[in-house]
Amino acid sequence: MKDAGAAIVFDGVAKSFRYFASPLQRVKEALHPWGKVYHAPLPVLRDVSFAVPRGQAVGLLGPNGVGKSTLLHLAAGVVEPTAGAVKVAGRVFALLDLTCGFAPELTGRQNVRFFHDVIARRDGEAAETERAVQAFAELGEYFDRPVRTYSAGMLLRLAFAAAVAAAPDVLLIDEVIAVGDARFQQKCFARIRELREAGATILLVTHAAELVTGLCDRVLLFDRGELVYDGEPAAGVERYYQLFFKLPARQGAQSPHGARRYGEGGARVARCFATADGVSEAAHLERGGRVTVVMDVEFERAVAAPHFGFSCSTKEGVRVYATTTTLLGATPAPASAGERRRVEMTFDLSVAVGDLFIDLSVFEVERGSARVLEACLGALHLTISSARYCMGVIDLDASFAEQTLRRGAGEAVPALASLAAARGGEVRR
Repeated sequence: MKDAGAAIVFDGVAKSFRYFASPLQRVKEALHPWGKVYHAPLPVLRDVSFAVPRGQAVGLLGPNGVGKSTLLHLAAGVVEPTAGAVKVAGRVFALLDLTCGFAPELTGRQNVRFFHDVIARRDGEAAETERAVQAFAELGEYFDRPVRTYSAGMLLRLAFAAAVAAAPDVLLIDEVIAVGDARFQQKCFARIRELREAGATILLVTHAAELVTGLCDRVLLFDRGELVYDGEPAAGVERYYQLFFKLPARQGAQSPHGARRYGEGGARVARCFATADGVSEAAHLERGGRVTVVMDVEFERAVAAPHFGFSCSTKEGVRVYATTTTLLGATPAPASAGERRRVEMTFDLSVAVGDLFIDLSVFEVERGSARVLEACLGALHLTISSARYCMGVIDLDASFAEQTLRRGAGEAVPALASLAAARGGEVRR
């Protein structure tokens, strides 16, 4: 594979590790005078080829153990491929673990200075980098304490702040952002978007599919060491869920509204529709009203503990809402073979998007584990209109009020009391 304009190129890459049955076998192989092999090869990646253009954010998805982290280690140059070639252009920084090469006895400030001079090899003022890291990490007095005293979240703050201060051309992230608190995660994701807009190339390993659809331009999906999907994020996330939940495609099944069906069988969604008035079917709805999604389920066998679920997503694949009867604490009645049951889900249509896609599912809970009998993805497509315009995903029905706090050079108006009076409320002093 040749791509002169790419920041990252994997060309027929394979990676295997050596598995020894015992430490003694490792010693025997190392000391054997004729190079006898005592290990078994453990393949992790097989014939992986792709190219990532400069400035693209790519999400790496797949179940655990399929080689995603190994791929990042190859891109970072930490390990060498068993076969094929890996080429990465530009300054690379990798967040592959929380230690990130920090010296535990040094303070955060001293580690940043070491990072600036030795790891990042940056030109320019070290003090400027130090100030930038200190401001972003928000560690307070811990910035001048030994790193060995840091919590996992504090290590993440320091590591990520150092990485983004290095202004990398290629940033590799392996799930570590999930360790931080919600506020810091938001800050990290905002900074990642800034880096992407500035032209940085990003490879992100995560299990948060919603993050991929909101942050990445492209998805690479891996299964058993092989690249099985390379393309648009929403479709990649759908394939990922299929792999993650081990949902086989139901061959030959005709799905309502062109939906994709997966599951092991035993029940099927025979019909589904949405209604606003409880009488007529509707595909076009007004924002802010109540809507009921109805699905008729046919049971092909007896199911002792059936449960139902639904979720709503935007056309970009961002999940807006999802729930199940188990999450709501409901206990549906057992189903018999041949039974047809109607299930209704009613909710407020408080979304700010024009298109909403509904996924439906039927699953069985037995001995604490759930088996998906059928997942019907994209079962319904609802279009939503409103006289009010707002941006985002959810309509919070915001309103504005204003009050004069000071009349010229005169006396200030009590803001809370004035605002409460405008709303017909009361303020207690």
